[in-house]
Amino acid sequence: IIPIGLADVKKTGTDVTLVSFGKIMKLVLEAADKLAEEGISAEVIDLRTVRPIDYSTIIESVKKTNRIVIIEEAWPLASISTDIAFNVQKDAFDYLDAPVKRVCTADVPMAYAPTLVEEFMPKLSTIIEEVKSVMYVK
Repeated sequence: IIPIGLADVKKTGTDVTLVSFGKIMKLVLEAADKLAEEGISAEVIDLRTVRPIDYSTIIESVKKTNRIVIIEEAWPLASISTDIAFNVQKDAFDYLDAPVKRVCTADVPMAYAPTLVEEFMPKLSTIIEEVKSVMYVK
């Protein structure tokens, strides 16, 4: 049994759920602010722990917003976002109005050059683009 309330809802919203953890939360909160300027209300959840994962907080948020974008600094294969996406579709499929989207690092080996690292990591523009895709807006 996973205890309820491990995750922290950093920002309440009504249009889309953004889930993340770790240092990328700064970028996710920045994305939520930029989206708010465009009239998109994002609920931002900081998982705080990934073992255990507070699925109940995520599911309750998706039941309210009907959309989810998961942002993670990890490769897309076998990641935390993959597991969250599976559990959301399993437990909240009937509430989803759009596909579950994930923003992860590039699916390539991590480089040392700062310019390549910048291309490897999730970007603010990508988060905003994926949110707009689940909102069906351009």
